[in-house]
Amino acid sequence: MEKVLEVNNLTKIFRGKDKQDFTAVSHIDFCLYEGECLGIIGESGSGKSTTVNMITRLIEPTDGNVILEGEDITHIKGKQLRSMYKKMQMVFQSPIESFDPRCTLGDGITESLRNNGLSKKEANQVAEKVLKQCGLDETFMGRYPHEVSGGQCQRAAIARALAVGPSVLICDEATSALDVTIQKEIIDLLQSLRASQGKKLSILFICHDVALVQNFCDRVLVMHDGVIVEQGNPDEIVKNPKDDYTKKLIESVL
Repeated sequence: MEKVLEVNNLTKIFRGKDKQDFTAVSHIDFCLYEGECLGIIGESGSGKSTTVNMITRLIEPTDGNVILEGEDITHIKGKQLRSMYKKMQMVFQSPIESFDPRCTLGDGITESLRNNGLSKKEANQVAEKVLKQCGLDETFMGRYPHEVSGGQCQRAAIARALAVGPSVLICDEATSALDVTIQKEIIDLLQSLRASQGKKLSILFICHDVALVQNFCDRVLVMHDGVIVEQGNPDEIVKNPKDDYTKKLIESVL
């Protein structure tokens, strides 16, 4: 399989108010392959979100590099960075907060399309198509984030991410703010998208729910204190964890 995303020696050190350094992520390496769903699990503070924020260039890494489809994106800026977001999109934990409350869901979905040169009519057509893919009809184009349920808003957020045709979709705790029934619906939607897009879509799935990752992901990385302590097949890791931290993490949910 071809690598679509490669992380090499990625490190983030924050300088605290007391001028003491805090290493949030330390020298991690991993790859995401075409059509794969790779899970990253760990408790709060393990470095999961810091990792994806570096990958998506929301924060600058202290060291290491990120390769997306063969291109080093670690330090790109301006037009290059905007172009990169056509290839990689992110779905956040709180769907309502990820939309501008003053704008309709349709406006939120079409904004990036129009910024990429599509006419209003073309952008609306694409938005309606991806909404339908995500289980929402065209009437949701005119609704505001506060007028829909959390699950519907997250579907719209996924539609917005898919609208530009990314090869990598990063889900950062994208189901953790939803109740169990809606969680299943969102996972079923992601499974359906994977089935329909095949190698065209790879997913980096950040989650603290071990069972969810076991059922959804092809591989899993376990993070603790900013490092990857274990990685491999989800079933093997759950049934036969080797690292002490992983054992405690598994035991805490079983």
